[in-house]
Amino acid sequence: MKRDFNKLLSSLTEEELREELQRLYARFPVLREYYQMELGDAKKVVDKYKAALRKSFFPARGRGKRGRSQSRKIIKKFAEVSIHPKDLVELHFYRAELMAEYINAMRVDSDAYHDSTVKAFEEACAMAEREVLLETFADGARQLTELFEGQRRDRRYSFFPTYRAYWER
Repeated sequence: MKRDFNKLLSSLTEEELREELQRLYARFPVLREYYQMELGDAKKVVDKYKAALRKSFFPARGRGKRGRSQSRKIIKKFAEVSIHPKDLVELHFYRAELMAEYINAMRVDSDAYHDSTVKAFEEACAMAEREVLLETFADGARQLTELFEGQRRDRRYSFFPTYRAYWER
């Protein structure tokens, strides 16, 4: 497939390549978002996905019961257009923050939900470490840890062990 694609590219003139790119840009929203991240204001795209994440947990109607699974899909979709790893890490931390808020807002007592929230925070921390962004997210992670400690309903779950493992070495 890649060989065929490269043959196609080499057979096209410069003008035909421009037309092909314009056709693809017009047809695929993912490509438009990618170029908006690349050439335009990446913050607008990140904010759009943050709004979608918030809506998955706190919809205008209902209780956002499928927020965890929907939020994973939203982040996966963002990963397709993301250019800078920092933006993806930021969305992972934001997801963990929304999950912590949801626990308090909906009075969630579920062990599975608390465990999932802790795992979401762990994933965000691990990703920040992989991308060498621990310093960038240190203050936010500390604030998120304190937020979760104040809002969790099951005292067996905590962000502190994870926070200590990554920032208090």
